Amino acid sequence: ENQFMQLAKLCYDPDFEKLKPEYLQALPEMLKLYSQFLGKQPWFLGDKITFVDFIAYDVLERNQVFEPSCLDAFPNLKDFISRFEIVPMHSGLYDRV
Repeated sequence: ENQFMQLAKLCYDPDFEKLKPEYLQALPEMLKLYSQFLGKQPWFLGDKITFVDFIAYDVLERNQVFEPSCLDAFPNLKDFISRFEIVPMHSGLYDRV
């Protein structure tokens, strides 16, 4: 959630253009941590979707909107985004969250 706030603060900062390169430089290292934690699992805490996946999706998706190529080096994160976006809300999968 801290990563989400960092991006929000950056976007509303009067010095946005000056601060953007620094954020983009640090972004791959932050995404690497997400990638390593997710590993080969379908969801961040294993085989079942949890609230953690909703938070992670929000952070990853907003960064991808901010910098569309940011996930290119992390295929497991791109797969996570795709997997999250195709699960229908009425599937019952979200009932356990």
